[in-house]
Amino acid sequence: MTIFVGVIYAYKGMLLIFGAFLAWETRNVSIPALNDSKHIGLSVYNVFIMCVMGAAIALVLSDQKDAVFVLISIFIMFCTTVTLILVFVPKVKYFQKFHSFCHFD
Repeated sequence: MTIFVGVIYAYKGMLLIFGAFLAWETRNVSIPALNDSKHIGLSVYNVFIMCVMGAAIALVLSDQKDAVFVLISIFIMFCTTVTLILVFVPKVKYFQKFHSFCHFD
């Protein structure tokens, strides 16, 4: 089981590093609606912090499976919600601002 969990952590860590790399590479996009590398970087940071905290809590509370399940579930819901807010709310605000300038009625 330890090897399996280690492989999963390594795979997910590589995905986080790849996401941070893509955010860094797209930081100079000239289209404002597509330039969300700052928000993606914050999302990667959020996911990293939540993963580290979740893994540490899972190791410390390994004998209390119910508590670990509840805490990990809360971390997942929080992390997903924050990531969606960071990525999509600025886009919605931009398009609302754009729509207010261009009347498509």
